[in-house]
Amino acid sequence: MIYLDVTGACRLPLQTGIPRTTRELYRLLRGTLIDVMPVAWQPFARSYTQLSPNAEELLQSPFSVKVAGARSPSDSTLPILAAALGDLLLFSPTKVKREQMCTRGSTLLITSIFPDNRLEYLLKLNELPGRRLAIFHDAIPLFDKGVKGWIRGRHVKALEVFSAMHGVICVSEASESALKQLWNEYGMAHTTTHVLPWPVPLGGSRPYYSEPPDGIPTVLCVGRLKRLKNQLVLLEAAEILWREGLEFSLNLVGCEDVPAESRAILKTIEMLKIAGRLINWRGHVSDKELNDEYHRALFTVFPSLEEGMGLPILESLWHGRPVICGLDEPMLSVGRGAGCLHADMRYPRELASAMRGLLREHPRAIILANEAYRRPLRTWNDYFPEFVKILNPNAGR
Repeated sequence: MIYLDVTGACRLPLQTGIPRTTRELYRLLRGTLIDVMPVAWQPFARSYTQLSPNAEELLQSPFSVKVAGARSPSDSTLPILAAALGDLLLFSPTKVKREQMCTRGSTLLITSIFPDNRLEYLLKLNELPGRRLAIFHDAIPLFDKGVKGWIRGRHVKALEVFSAMHGVICVSEASESALKQLWNEYGMAHTTTHVLPWPVPLGGSRPYYSEPPDGIPTVLCVGRLKRLKNQLVLLEAAEILWREGLEFSLNLVGCEDVPAESRAILKTIEMLKIAGRLINWRGHVSDKELNDEYHRALFTVFPSLEEGMGLPILESLWHGRPVICGLDEPMLSVGRGAGCLHADMRYPRELASAMRGLLREHPRAIILANEAYRRPLRTWNDYFPEFVKILNPNAGR
């Protein structure tokens, strides 16, 4: 039996990378002969629980849940905890006992670890039978000098949890390198690690290629509104180009995150709108709406400074849209090849220069778009057999 921790995908109707990949992973596991039970961490009961009807709906169909306007819930601590408390009070989901999950032949798979009281619970499982695996996305909070105090301590505790697993699946070589570096820095033991990059997160077949529509070009940026996602530098770069007289629309798609950081970005967007700039933000879009956003774009920009992998780069290539991304790992590796341009994302003028080239030379952008679409990309059909081998290493022996 596989007990799949889907907490990050069943609390709120979020469409960030972790919820989307978790939902697809659950869908694929459920379609196999593998017995799988989705479970959610309930911090107020200090236990895993079965999914309530509401959590089940969010896991399988997040857009069946009504969200007011274009704004999605914020992907931050208070909304997540409030959703967990509401789920407990309204539905009283059934607890899943440790003895049920930790038996010989069972596996607990953690798709993402939020630094709540789940950490202490997971460490107490060390002496019990069964396998425990976790997917490691990134160590950004421990490389971010802005994360201090008890919050930093919780992320160090999460490192300890990963160290105690029977195996850790890292989403990129860069994330594996960061994890091992931090284990060494904090004097923690190393466990077995596997590098298994995520495929293109959008399910289904690749959309037909279409050239960007005529008229004023659109530039797209997909990512949570967060300091390290670096939208403020993108907005400054865009303003440089608008002042030069270039005509284009800038569309941003992504939910809010840390309140203070998101507010600063939204305030800048509003000021640019007041100044008459063509700029739009949407916080909550379905996969179909996201497809439409990519098809409207001449090219995309992924200005993030720190990532575990950088899924929007793959999404852009999947739709046949060139993407401008950073010079650091893992963006450099994910973006290496046809259809990608790189710029130093620390400097607005460097980014503006890269954007200017594509906005002024549409034929060049179209050539890059065709190259992007011809580029072979990993799909879920490629990913899943490799994932199952890690999940069940004794299969076929």
